Amino acid sequence: MKYLTIASLAVCASMVAPAMAIDHHGDTDEDAPRCVRMVHINGYSVIDREHVVFRGGASRHYLATLRHSCPDLNFGVQLATSFGENATLCPPIVEFITPDNGFRCAIDTVEEVDSVDAARALIEARAQLEAQTENQE
Repeated sequence: MKYLTIASLAVCASMVAPAMAIDHHGDTDEDAPRCVRMVHINGYSVIDREHVVFRGGASRHYLATLRHSCPDLNFGVQLATSFGENATLCPPIVEFITPDNGFRCAIDTVEEVDSVDAARALIEARAQLEAQTENQE
């Protein structure tokens, strides 16, 4: 299990390696599930109880959406993952994160994003779309 701590974030910040989303399905459909290769995960930002952005090196960001709301997911000192600092995650994802309380929170999807702000905007846009869809029913 990989633990991220504030001290390790400073040490790992200098480790920069390219990471890329890899489509192992051969589909050109944008909605098709995609594998994401996460490289040199060295930090994270909690967006809310269902979203975490992992940092890879200095410039890569990966939005992890959890299957359910994760209790006690906060801005704690450490967050454990079931994958190492280098991983390729493909749907269906069977990985999880564990906050300080030890409760496992299953990851539903992982996608590469440009930044934490871009992840927040994406989450907000999806919430608005879902609200519009619910209002139409």
